Amino acid sequence: MPALDSSWREWIATNLERGCTRQGMFDILTAHGFAPGLVSEAIEHQPAPPPATFIPHGVRQPTEGVELYSLERFLSDGECLRLIQLVRPQLRPSTTTNEAGPYADYRTSKTCDLGLLDDPLAREVDQRICKTLGIAASYGETIQAQWYDVGEEFKPHTDTFEPSHAGFEQNVGGRGQRTWTFMVFLNDVSEGGETHFTRAGVRFRPRRGQALIWNNLRPDGTPNPLTTHWGRPVGAGFKVILTKWFRTQGEGTRHPREPNERLPPLTQRGFLRLPTPPALQAALQADLAAGEPQPEEVPGFIGGPDARPSVLFPLSDARKAQVHQTLQELAEAWVGRYLEPTYVYGIRRYHRGTSLTCHRDRLATHVVSAILNVDQEVDEPWPLEIDDHLYRRHRLLLAPGQLLLYEGGRLLHGRPRPLVGERFDNVFVHYRLRDEG
Repeated sequence: MPALDSSWREWIATNLERGCTRQGMFDILTAHGFAPGLVSEAIEHQPAPPPATFIPHGVRQPTEGVELYSLERFLSDGECLRLIQLVRPQLRPSTTTNEAGPYADYRTSKTCDLGLLDDPLAREVDQRICKTLGIAASYGETIQAQWYDVGEEFKPHTDTFEPSHAGFEQNVGGRGQRTWTFMVFLNDVSEGGETHFTRAGVRFRPRRGQALIWNNLRPDGTPNPLTTHWGRPVGAGFKVILTKWFRTQGEGTRHPREPNERLPPLTQRGFLRLPTPPALQAALQADLAAGEPQPEEVPGFIGGPDARPSVLFPLSDARKAQVHQTLQELAEAWVGRYLEPTYVYGIRRYHRGTSLTCHRDRLATHVVSAILNVDQEVDEPWPLEIDDHLYRRHRLLLAPGQLLLYEGGRLLHGRPRPLVGERFDNVFVHYRLRDEG
């Protein structure tokens, strides 16, 4: 690592005198390859540690000295096939930051600058990578894809920029050093093509949709040589991967996750549509027919420019208890955990033009929830929009007599499209995890 010479120490003194933030100076100096410990001592600043890594459904690999995760089914089969079709006609020879002498044939694949294509799936996948890793998009590089034919490889290398290589300043200037790599296999490979972490002693055979995610830096912020990896030669067919790298510098908050997003997933996808038990559905419809609606206001969540306010048909304590008791065993069987009832609201009626802002529910009391469609009078379907645990957006329809179990505390959900119809009547039910200590 380079030393802080007199010109850099003068730069430090000048910027401290100008009142520049020490964190900003720390980011600039480490981006230029100076060791974080050296920088902290020089500017008398200890940066706050980053939040612990959390990747929904990610599996930490037992690799000593390397923070490495695998994530199954990050992309569906259909998404992988669509991306391969998109990539194939846009390939160019791959390059490296150092192609002189012995590095001339180090990387023999082809590359597609996927992030530069005007394609909605490519943009969506890029956004989902950022959200899954929990790093703001401004800290990421343009997403790429690489194509390897038989015999093609990327010899052992790290993804960080080496200060000793020509062009180091150009590569890190303004963006900083690479931090995380997020790589996804887009197809199965029957022979060869493994990603082999040669110093960590682990290799991965390409499996469609699987992601590998690793931190290229040590805890002190310096490049980690144990992340050396080899894209081994393909033995049959071809291999296609998608790659996104992240940097130390970007705009705004680096880790923008809400606290709810750090809840561990309880199920694979996060929601499940089921029929409402018939006796409960009949009881709720009777309550709706006999009830007197009460006005409610939920500013910032429910409304619309020309929409009438939602109303609530109250439920008796006995009916609320029936709802909780009827659904609790279903919900517990689904999540594999014991639950405690928290809330059953009345039957909420939405009116024409109403929308429900996408949101996450209360952490303490709304970890596992249910929506029951009691009745509706609509001109066209009114979907519930909900993200799964890997930030894929789904638009779900519930007919009267259907319910949706969902991890409401963790998953973003709502009805952002205005209701086209006279009314939509449903019940919300909530549970928290029972203290099992």
